[in-house]
Formats: sequence, C-alpha cells, structure tokens
Amino acid sequence: MSESTLLLHLPELLYQRLQRLSVLSSRPIESVVLQTLNANIPALPDNLPAAMRETLVTLEKLDDNTLWDVAGSMISQTHQEQYSLLLEKQRQSTLTTAEQTQLEKLYNQANEHMLRKAYANVLLKWRGYQLPTLTELSC
Repeated sequence: MSESTLLLHLPELLYQRLQRLSVLSSRPIESVVLQTLNANIPALPDNLPAAMRETLVTLEKLDDNTLWDVAGSMISQTHQEQYSLLLEKQRQSTLTTAEQTQLEKLYNQANEHMLRKAYANVLLKWRGYQLPTLTELSC
C-alpha cells in the first residue's frame, strides 16, 4: 500500500488529547491519528458494485435540501404491507415462486432505500450539518 505524507497543523488542545491517548494506549501518536481518521471517515462508494455505486454517487451531486428529503424519506405504506404479508406467508411456508421473487424484490428495494438514506446523512454530516439524534427522530 502506498503512503502519502500530510503536514497538519492542529489546535494545541486537540494535539494534547491525541498525545494523551497515545500515552494511555502505548502507541505512537501517528497510529492514534490514523486509527481515529479511519474510524471516523466512512468508506466511499468506489469499491461497491456498479449499480450501488452509481446510486450513491448520484446523491453526491444533490443539493442540501434534496439530501434532507432523501434522509427523511420513508418506504411507502403499501410496500411495507406487501412485505409484511409475504414475510408472514414465508413463515407459514406457503409462498409461491412468484411471491418469493416479489419478497426478494421488496427486500432489495428496502435495503437500497436504507442505503440511500444512510449515505444522504453521511453527506449532510460531511457538509457540516448537525444530524438529528435518535430521540429527535422518534418524536
């Protein structure tokens, strides 16, 4: 793996926190900084399958208001009801082949929807917005 060098000027208090963590963990400060960066910078969609990557890259081009709409979007009630019904039929082992295909389609659509919502939130966070807490979301 190739490496790049970055000269970084840190506020003194941040440097002191990193230095203290370095001492507490008995690791070089560079290791602490790399771990912190790696843990806090989400992966980019570059290594995802093409269709998924295109979906997420499209979100990167949206304005903030549209991203908020994506982040707050919900799956339709009809989608949820169909999924629940088919899931219950699956538990009872009474799904036809067509219903199994439909269940998988609904499942995949829900997963893509959640991925879009999550990435919209990541982008908003990167753009400097404060995201709602879990408590705020449940109200």
